[in-house]
Amino acid sequence: MIAVVSDSHVPTRAEKIPEPVREKMKGSDLIIHSGDFAEQEVYNGIEEYGELIAVKGNCDFFDLPNSKAFERDGVKFGAYHGTGINPRGDHDTLQKIAVEDLEVDILITGHTHHEELTELENCIILNPGSCTGVGGGSSRETNPTMIEIDEEDMKAKLLELEDDELVEKDSLKLK
Repeated sequence: MIAVVSDSHVPTRAEKIPEPVREKMKGSDLIIHSGDFAEQEVYNGIEEYGELIAVKGNCDFFDLPNSKAFERDGVKFGAYHGTGINPRGDHDTLQKIAVEDLEVDILITGHTHHEELTELENCIILNPGSCTGVGGGSSRETNPTMIEIDEEDMKAKLLELEDDELVEKDSLKLK
């Protein structure tokens, strides 16, 4: 299982990542964080849970790559925060980044704090929203969200924290 999170903003906007989200990360084979940890200590803490792929967000002032392409079970993934895209989360721009720049089938992004599982013409866009539920920029505060990717059936599940429990809100077959 792959745990996908973004926009934690700890401790600048949120006190901590909720326990159910942390437990899901601890139980995963791979964690992907698409930026805006806010503090290197948060990155270090998540890295202790297991294998971590992370990219720099506009609120990260420590050394991380701006983007990262990688392959998992024959599927090409990419991670990119989304800084500088106007309007935020623009699908045409994200599709160009996925297909032309990173040459991937699935792009994991963040920055908007708005969760989505979207199949476009040439790629799939996954945005886990904010794992702490904080607002910022053009987004409002919400329940914490994340994405779980089941590698056996290559299915992305959007999870939302409700009453201290992660509940599946949506899903998308990835191949």
